Amino acid sequence: MSMIQRMTQLIQRGHAEASATINTAASRRQRGASAIEYVIIAAVIAFAIFAAAFGTGEESALTSAFESFFTQLTSIVNSAAVDGGATPDS
Repeated sequence: MSMIQRMTQLIQRGHAEASATINTAASRRQRGASAIEYVIIAAVIAFAIFAAAFGTGEESALTSAFESFFTQLTSIVNSAAVDGGATPDS
């Protein structure tokens, strides 16, 4: 093997090792960026829910929907307790 071939081999091996190191570091950075993106998405969703729940008016649509749901649920549970827990199917 000539000196030029040997040098070429060493250079190619060095490039392969360097690119493997760079690719590993890049993939680690990419995973970190993905985690940050998920946190940002979760924060935006939480903000949207907060804004919908506490809206700008006296009572937002989401607040009244939750109140209506829990009022109906309470009346169903109370009526079931009064009826002795009987269900329509039994």
